[in-house]
Amino acid sequence: MPNSVQQVFAEIGDHFDPVAWGSQDAVLNFDITEDDGGQWTATIKDGTLTVSEGQSDSADMTVITTGPDMLAMVNGELNAVSAFMQGRVRIEGDMSLAMKLQALLNS
Repeated sequence: MPNSVQQVFAEIGDHFDPVAWGSQDAVLNFDITEDDGGQWTATIKDGTLTVSEGQSDSADMTVITTGPDMLAMVNGELNAVSAFMQGRVRIEGDMSLAMKLQALLNS
């Protein structure tokens, strides 16, 4: 279980399951605020995930949440859909990608 947001993004590629994600290519921005925050871009292309620091100008979707909520989602302590409904996660862009987010974060 990751204990920092930086660790989440350093390790997320190691746990990525392209079969669970499907064939859709996507560019996902993550804007993590408050404690342990930062900005990252996850690019999924041809079944491969790469992560870089910073934001992409061509993102299909942006996830905005706090560091503690991001960790709670990744560690299975907070359901991403529930967090969205409670306003603890904001999604900008392609909402169909948001439905795949939980599979990506919990992989």
